[in-house]
Amino acid sequence: METYEVLDSTTEEAPGRGRIVLAAVTVVAVAAAVVLLWPRGATPPPASGASAVTTQTASLPAPVTASPPASPASAAGAPIDIAPASEHEGGLPLLPTAFPATLDPAAARPLTSWPLTRAVALFQEYGEHGGGRLFALGEDGGLRELAGLDLAAVSDRDGNLQTALDDTSLSPDGTRAAFAQKDEVVLVELATGAVSRLPLPGFNERVSWRPNGIGLLVEQDPRVYLMDTRTGVSRRMPYPAWGLVAGGEIGTDVHRLDAADGDQPAVLSRWDSSGVRQASTPVRPPVGTGEWWGTGWLREGRVARDVFGAGGPRPYGDVVEAEAVVVLDAATGATLRSLVFEGFGRWKGCCAVMGWYDRDTVLVTSGGEHARLLAWRITDGALFRVGDLPAQMMLSLGIRGGS
Repeated sequence: METYEVLDSTTEEAPGRGRIVLAAVTVVAVAAAVVLLWPRGATPPPASGASAVTTQTASLPAPVTASPPASPASAAGAPIDIAPASEHEGGLPLLPTAFPATLDPAAARPLTSWPLTRAVALFQEYGEHGGGRLFALGEDGGLRELAGLDLAAVSDRDGNLQTALDDTSLSPDGTRAAFAQKDEVVLVELATGAVSRLPLPGFNERVSWRPNGIGLLVEQDPRVYLMDTRTGVSRRMPYPAWGLVAGGEIGTDVHRLDAADGDQPAVLSRWDSSGVRQASTPVRPPVGTGEWWGTGWLREGRVARDVFGAGGPRPYGDVVEAEAVVVLDAATGATLRSLVFEGFGRWKGCCAVMGWYDRDTVLVTSGGEHARLLAWRITDGALFRVGDLPAQMMLSLGIRGGS
């Protein structure tokens, strides 16, 4: 059976969203990515290109339960796993993947002189004003620079800046990239570097590909437009911006997960392609405050997303929540399993969901003194280390996982 996985992340920004607000600080983050097949084999790039990334189809190692194991207090409901402290994550078993051990932008060549069939990753350096260089990693392991795009930092009405690379910028088949810009959306054909600029007046802040690779949801505050990337025609959708869930299979309805409002619970809703609400259900996870962060990711009827921690000891022990990752049943809103990250050495928005590695394994960033990419298996709570995350670089990576 073919699988399509994502490697992605986001970090906290303005309330209700999940992007990075640029500031004069050192930030480590991974941007959410795409549904993308990682190739079974790769042709090494030319000697003058980036170092090759070994690609392989990986299976998960033997189970290792998150430490400490799920609390007996959660036995009556959905299991709750506790992630190890940041300084102990290096001892987790390694999950072999195509995640690059190192990334050398100096070895990149211009995309125009080194075409690719499709990209398995996008990268953007942090620039002083959000205009850092953009790169695409081909399925051959070579790094290309997307030069000459002249992309500005994305800005909202209040002037808050964020990188042009979004957590869902790469199309599901890895052949195109989309970038929100003021008054337009920029599309790049990654095989040729050809650029299209599709007009859409307003402060466009976020793009999210629909699973068919044609429709593109473009978020303004508070509006959402559905753009046909073949024609550039856009129509306004009835649901508001922020909270849209990425991923899913072709034909999947649009899902939204709204943050809690005061004493009211968060709401998971589902909308068909015409914009008619099909269902709406309250969400009350057993962990966190109800403030949802980053991007939610859908796969086979389950939504994974991170929620801000409660900031104090919880019923499962003397653990101070910094953040938690929750997997929900998309039909009922019920919590299926949770992973709690302790508050020491971490921060709000530290531990974002990056997508699904396979149907039972969620990819999560872990922020702290050493930021890492982790894989959390929800069938038994097993936790694995994928690799360290590079500093000063937004990433959007595709990984081929198990079946």
